[in-house]
Amino acid sequence: EAAMLIGGRRVILRPSFQALVAAESELGSLFALVERAAAGQMTLGEITTLFHCLAPEGVAREDVGAAIV
Repeated sequence: EAAMLIGGRRVILRPSFQALVAAESELGSLFALVERAAAGQMTLGEITTLFHCLAPEGVAREDVGAAIV
């Protein structure tokens, strides 16, 4: 669990089972994603997608991306 400012408000990112399944359906294997991250090969798009899946409902993907940048 982690917090970040998205759209000027503090948002809690929670790695629930449902959120991880949603991320995996969009990004493919999370184990492969972890390997790419460890190798420094995770893209900004993948990070945005992962964080968006962990964010509460109603948080826009574009806002997550803007907060990361």
